[in-house]
Amino acid sequence: MPIMDQGYQHWTGRLAGHRWRWLAVARQGIRVSMRTRYVRYVLFAAWAPALTLSCLLAMWGLLERKSSLVSTFVSFMAFMNPGVVAAPLHYRVDVWRLAYGYFMHTELYFSMVVILLIGPNLISQDLRVNALPLYFSRPLRRSDYFLGKFGVIVFFLAMVMIAPAIVAYILGLLFSLDITIVPQTIGILFAAVVYGAVIAICAGTLMLALSALTRNSRYVALLWLGVWFIGGIGSGVLEHVHQHQLRFDARQWMVKHRSRQPQGSQAPNGFGMPPNEQNGWRLYRQRYEALREADATRDWRSLASYTGDLARIGQQLLQTNEAWRSIGKLLPPGPHRQRVLARYLGPRYPWYWAAGVLACVLGICLWILHRSIRTMDRLK
Repeated sequence: MPIMDQGYQHWTGRLAGHRWRWLAVARQGIRVSMRTRYVRYVLFAAWAPALTLSCLLAMWGLLERKSSLVSTFVSFMAFMNPGVVAAPLHYRVDVWRLAYGYFMHTELYFSMVVILLIGPNLISQDLRVNALPLYFSRPLRRSDYFLGKFGVIVFFLAMVMIAPAIVAYILGLLFSLDITIVPQTIGILFAAVVYGAVIAICAGTLMLALSALTRNSRYVALLWLGVWFIGGIGSGVLEHVHQHQLRFDARQWMVKHRSRQPQGSQAPNGFGMPPNEQNGWRLYRQRYEALREADATRDWRSLASYTGDLARIGQQLLQTNEAWRSIGKLLPPGPHRQRVLARYLGPRYPWYWAAGVLACVLGICLWILHRSIRTMDRLK
């Protein structure tokens, strides 16, 4: 029977740098998450908006080139202003901004679902099975642990938001075949990538903080749904109450400044106005639109929605409101243009209000992670 030497065996391998040790944690988390069937389904569904964006940019490229195939696609662009379709090169940047704006807004909700599926178990499962001593008994710092868990979320959000945006951009360039499109639209792609990074940092850190609060991943999922839905519902209720207040103020103003007409004249109304007020509805609409326009830059109520704050940052990065104003100049000046812009423009309160809310939430999340995850010398 051979006798094996049990003494010290010199290791001749190569030491890996400390810089990439977090990657082992991230790689294992990605591998485990990809085994979930629903995660794969959501990732597959998240590429459907990217396909729509690619088709729209491709059709716009054919329209710029006056391709023979463009007659087939013009009927699908009937929702656009004819002036935009007639001058595609002039409105190229505006159309690209709006297309990417709608795409990123749709992918924002897909990203919330992806985080809901992969996030709750990232830290709560380690707390439940008491795996932290196993992590920190190795040459792994707390920052490496956080980066590894955070890298899992970043990977999947990149698959949902950043990678489709880049692929759609490349396809848009291929169908345009105009070298001037690169300097005009590269800023839009950069803004989309930055917006995806903002969502990954803010939403990913929030999910890790929620996952570090409890050992039960179901509670983490409920907390995430609460942040997502309750904030949105609360913001919607505040907006609804505010709009009713503006309508009430407009009606009170109309009552004081209405012009009397003969008793037989009637005007369409649904707010209890007497039928003898022919121009009452017109006065009411003008006052209501004026009040809403004056209050647009001070309306803070959508700040209660976490996804609304993220959407406001994306709107600022992609400059979608400026694109709508540029296209709106095709309409004749007057109340009709104001109504159209009021319908399509997004929130107009200062973007740094939303950035301040996200920064405060991010700071609280970092404090929770710092207090919840302890290294070996502090584990009990």
